[in-house]
Amino acid sequence: MDAESALPERARVALARLVEGNRKFVAEMPFDADLSAARVTQLAADGQHPFATVIACSDARVAPEHLFRCGLGDIFCIRTAGNTIGPGELASAVYGSAHLGAPLLVVLGHTGCGAVGAALEPGDHGALEPILGKIRAAIGDERDPHAASVANVRAGIDTLRAQTDLARLETVGALAIVGALYHTDTGAVTLL
Repeated sequence: MDAESALPERARVALARLVEGNRKFVAEMPFDADLSAARVTQLAADGQHPFATVIACSDARVAPEHLFRCGLGDIFCIRTAGNTIGPGELASAVYGSAHLGAPLLVVLGHTGCGAVGAALEPGDHGALEPILGKIRAAIGDERDPHAASVANVRAGIDTLRAQTDLARLETVGALAIVGALYHTDTGAVTLL
């Protein structure tokens, strides 16, 4: 049995939707997500009910709504350099999962990450140090940029699973937490 089939049903459906959206992105299929004025009006009246929460890097090349072909209100997106998870990102993840009810929480790293690259370089990087310190702790002695990006995603997953509300939701099957890596050279997202 693969890891995806072990996910709770709602999370499996949400993940399949992201995977299919990325397939369409890579294949350059038309963007058919709902960005209409009617959708804006509906979201204003009914509120948001995203099917997934995504924690991604703030890199301009990594736009989850586009990579997964999602429309307005589909995903609750949290973006921060190096997809690091500090108190604000953690609180936002709890909001997306516990309050908004998104059954899937994805930590999305990417290849060619500038923050991971900077963490691999010696020296003081000034204002970036709080973020780079988190990444350095996540990657340990790893020196390969690709492997470091994967390790950083896995550390993010561990941080999320250590949070009481998220751990409880995952334990009762109301949430699945997964990792993924966006390949900036191809547009493809692979699950970790």
